[in-house]
Amino acid sequence: MSVSFSARRLWLQRTGVLVVGAAFGLPIAIADAAEERRRRLRFSITLSNPDALLLKDQRFWMYLPVAYSGNQQLLTTEVSTPHRLHNDVLGHTLLELHFDQFLPFEQKVVSLAVEIAMNSISHPSANSEGWLGAERFIESDAPGILTLSRELQRSDSWKTGQAIFDWVARNLSYAGYLADDYGALYALNRRQGDCTEYAYLATALARACGIPARMVGGYVTDRDVAPRAEDYHNWAELYVDGGWHLLDAQKGNWLQPVDQYVAFRYYRAEIHNPLGSAHRFRVEGGLKVRM
Repeated sequence: MSVSFSARRLWLQRTGVLVVGAAFGLPIAIADAAEERRRRLRFSITLSNPDALLLKDQRFWMYLPVAYSGNQQLLTTEVSTPHRLHNDVLGHTLLELHFDQFLPFEQKVVSLAVEIAMNSISHPSANSEGWLGAERFIESDAPGILTLSRELQRSDSWKTGQAIFDWVARNLSYAGYLADDYGALYALNRRQGDCTEYAYLATALARACGIPARMVGGYVTDRDVAPRAEDYHNWAELYVDGGWHLLDAQKGNWLQPVDQYVAFRYYRAEIHNPLGSAHRFRVEGGLKVRM
């Protein structure tokens, strides 16, 4: 699938895809109905006060699907309790729930549903700045990663991306779910990890080869679904020819099926919003959460 940007732009023109500007400098890609797939994701969030003391000024923060990206657009958000939605500089959509007080041992169940339009191709995106340097867990400047990146470097970014995908998919062993993040260098040295380490290593190798890359968190689905906590998944995206493209070595998917990958979070070591380093959600206060 080594397609030039100009060729893909001509294809977009011929098929009637419209790409327009959006808030935060991110594009909205609106495709023909034949290309577009809609997904509805439903969540049940149980918030509880585990103590015999009154809890005051409690906040719950959660990532929702990214508002706009190269292949998805958040259409609707339905929440069963008063809420606020926010966006940060990376384009994340953040859900905020605020409770003035929680009575002793009180429990609340919040229903949440989102609808997303998914496209089967990755449309052009100008948002590639800041995705090239080394950072925590993405040690693209480590000697071992630099050495391997030189071995995987090819004549163009598409072929280099393919080589990175092939190497990570063939040389890492899936270790099952790991509660903590360990990073790219750990994955390279141990030759194992969960989906997070696969994604960190692919991202680090791409950056070491001069290709902007990022680790993405979210869910993979080809239908409407109520995701479980264990369904949360991480993968990598590479920026080539003006757009972001899928690299999921752990699941064995290179470039496709992009319309099954619903992005919720882009990993950055630098803190950009109230969720801090949390992957999915964060509580300000003493509430316990079950999803």
